[in-house]
Amino acid sequence: MISSYERSYLEKLNQYLEKMPDAERLDAVMEIESHITEGIANGQSETVILSRLGDPRKLAKAYRSEHMAGLNHVKSFKDVLSMIGFYCTTGLLSIMVIPILATVAYGFGFSTILIILAGILRTFGATWISMNLGPGMEIPAQYSMVFSVVLGAIVGGIAYFSWKGLKKYLAFLSEQYRRSLPGSHKVGY
Repeated sequence: MISSYERSYLEKLNQYLEKMPDAERLDAVMEIESHITEGIANGQSETVILSRLGDPRKLAKAYRSEHMAGLNHVKSFKDVLSMIGFYCTTGLLSIMVIPILATVAYGFGFSTILIILAGILRTFGATWISMNLGPGMEIPAQYSMVFSVVLGAIVGGIAYFSWKGLKKYLAFLSEQYRRSLPGSHKVGY
C-alpha cells in the first residue's frame, strides 16, 4: 500500500514532468513507484529510499534531460532551441555557457554566409561593398573573393567549433542528469 508521503512524492514528480509526452511521463512515474516498492520489499525504509531519490524536481529534470537526449535522431532547429531552453533553466553555469556558445555558433555561421556573399557581389562589381584590412588598407576588387573565402573560413571555423562545443556541453549535461536516475549503474543503488 502506498503511503501519503510516497503518494505526495509521486504527485510532485508527475507535476514536474508535465512538459513531457504523457506516455513517457507515466513511464517515469511508474518506474519510480516500482523502485520505491522494490526497495521497501527489500527491507529499506520509505524515508531512506525517498531521500536517496532526492528532490522530485531534480529527479524530474533528470528524466526530462533523458527525454531531450533521446531526440538525438531529430536535430531540427526547434529541437536545438528546446534543448537550449531546457538546459538554460537547469543551472547557473548553463545560463552563461549555452547562450554564449549558441550565439557565437549561429551568429558566426550567419556572418560566414554574409562574408562570402559580399565577396561574390564585390567581385562582380558591387562597388558599395568595401573590404578593408584597416584604415587606408582597402582590398582590391579582384581579390575580394579570395579575401572573403579566407575570412569566411576563419569565421565559419569559429562557428563550427562553437556548435561542436555546444553539442558536447549539452551531451555532458544529459549524461550528468542521466546518472541521477534510479537504476543507473553509475548511481550505486
